[in-house]
Amino acid sequence: MLTDFDQNTIANMTAALEYVCNRIPAEKDASNLRKEIGAAMIECANRGKRTFVDFQKAGMDVLADVLRPPKFDWFGLGRLFRRL
Repeated sequence: MLTDFDQNTIANMTAALEYVCNRIPAEKDASNLRKEIGAAMIECANRGKRTFVDFQKAGMDVLADVLRPPKFDWFGLGRLFRRL
C-alpha cells in the first residue's frame, strides 16, 4: 500500500503523522486513533494531495473530530442552545 508512494510523500506523511500524534492527549491516545489518523493521510495521498500540510490537515481533522465535545441534546434541549 505505501509502496505506491514516492519517497518524498512517505517522508511528508511520516513527519505529519508524528506531528499529529504528538498532539493527542494522553487520555485519548490509543492505537485505533493512530490508525484512523494514518488511514486519513493515506486517503489524502490517494486523492493526490501529498504535501506535509495536506497530511497534517487530514490528521488534525480526525483528531479534532475525536476531541470535539459531544453535542448537548438532553430531552431535546440542545436545540435551544444552538447558534442560528
